[in-house]
Amino acid sequence: MAGVLSLAYLAIAARSLGPEQLGVLILVHAFALVVAGVASFQSWQAIIRFGAPMVHERDHDALKSLLRFTIRLDLISAVAAVGIGILAAPHAARFFGWSDEVASLAIFYSLAIPFLMTPTPAGVLRLFDEFKKLSWQMTFMPAIRFAGAVALWLAGADVNAFIILWIVSAFFNGGSLWVFGLRSLDKQGLAPRIFGPADRNASREWFAFIVKTNLSSTIELSHSELPVLIVGAVLGPSAAGFLRVALNLSNLIAHPANMLNWAIFPELSNVETKVGRGAMLRVVVRSILTAVAVAAPIVLLFAVFRRDLATLIGGPEFLAAAPVIALMAAAQPLRLIGIGLDSAVLARGRPGWALSAQIAAALTHLLLLYGLMSVIGVIAAPIAFAAGWCALIVVLIVAALT
Repeated sequence: MAGVLSLAYLAIAARSLGPEQLGVLILVHAFALVVAGVASFQSWQAIIRFGAPMVHERDHDALKSLLRFTIRLDLISAVAAVGIGILAAPHAARFFGWSDEVASLAIFYSLAIPFLMTPTPAGVLRLFDEFKKLSWQMTFMPAIRFAGAVALWLAGADVNAFIILWIVSAFFNGGSLWVFGLRSLDKQGLAPRIFGPADRNASREWFAFIVKTNLSSTIELSHSELPVLIVGAVLGPSAAGFLRVALNLSNLIAHPANMLNWAIFPELSNVETKVGRGAMLRVVVRSILTAVAVAAPIVLLFAVFRRDLATLIGGPEFLAAAPVIALMAAAQPLRLIGIGLDSAVLARGRPGWALSAQIAAALTHLLLLYGLMSVIGVIAAPIAFAAGWCALIVVLIVAALT
């Protein structure tokens, strides 16, 4: 549902704004996501990795201590993210050639960046198997953007109005997730005391794990928002818009697998704890095979109807995005394999290996993108994505089996 709504609001924005102005909207949002990705600690992974055994052993005091630690870390990173965004936005505006009004909105967008960073409540809902709430919450932001995009399209609004809509949806998205997460803790009597002296000291192991996963997720931006910024800087906003259309369409393939990953990560941690590595790896293999089998026919449909999809989303002006759409879809099975293996490696408590895999993938991806972009244009992006995911898979297989 979230994937379809995301595609719908992007199509409306594309038809309302055209390739150039859509590219501006995409670049402003990508800038905010990059800042959020750099500043945010992936504390949800620590909640699953260390919280699953605590729940199993009913060690509520230890779990409260862990949650206090991750919430405080989220608050610190949120403040840092706002500062980074406000300071970096004027430089980004000059680099990308944004108008003064767009530059001002980019600075204002920085206030919404903390609401793009919600790792602790997301981890809490996953830890306690509240995937129904999490699934509904994931539809809030695309639903708001869809409804708002329809209204702005009918009103003939410009790119500035769309940027404001994106900002409002980010505030609502992050706020609602925190409400769900804190209510879940209150219901189970596990809400920690955030301020004041701690009842139990935080483990050094938690911080080491979170730092490594933060570095890994920061490097992972090379497979999401960073290429959009690079393409926009080198080839212009229109090319960034074409790449974003291809990414959103291909996300329809990967989105269910991401949900599967969120579901199986807590289970993998439990299986690793209770049964052992062999059983955990068997679950991973079955999950990957299921995801790839579901994705394969969709990838074929994307290849056959690539031109129709491009014009359906943005009209004839977006026909140049057709080959990018087909190749990005073809790369998604590699992404699905990487998602499953990454969960397995983190469930084994080996974030250093996951970090190494992300570094190998990022270097492969960015070097290939840089080398090919000036030769073949935006079509270099999906080729570089595929090569990066291949490098990721190789390192993660070694980490999972050794």
